[in-house]
Amino acid sequence: MKEETFIDLVTFIHNYSGSFDLPIRMETSIENDLGITGDDGEDLIVEFSKKYSVDIKNFYFTKYFYPEPSMMPMPKEIKILTVGHLMKAIEAGRLDDDIISS
Repeated sequence: MKEETFIDLVTFIHNYSGSFDLPIRMETSIENDLGITGDDGEDLIVEFSKKYSVDIKNFYFTKYFYPEPSMMPMPKEIKILTVGHLMKAIEAGRLDDDIISS
């Protein structure tokens, strides 16, 4: 089941990003490795939450995705969000700092 979920998640991310040639592993960073940032990052997480029935009400996008250029000052750094974190969120049914840091 877990392997099937991972394969489905990888397919979802590939379809969303259009980057079919990039290998995706549990440690793949959504922002740094896949280049999904700003509004695209927010859109990905919203679609992810719908597809996998994951509660994102306590997920703060600005902690994990840089903003669109010129919309707001760039933070010095953001936290890393990986495919592995998304897998944990699917299992827990929610995505928040507690799930990401566990």
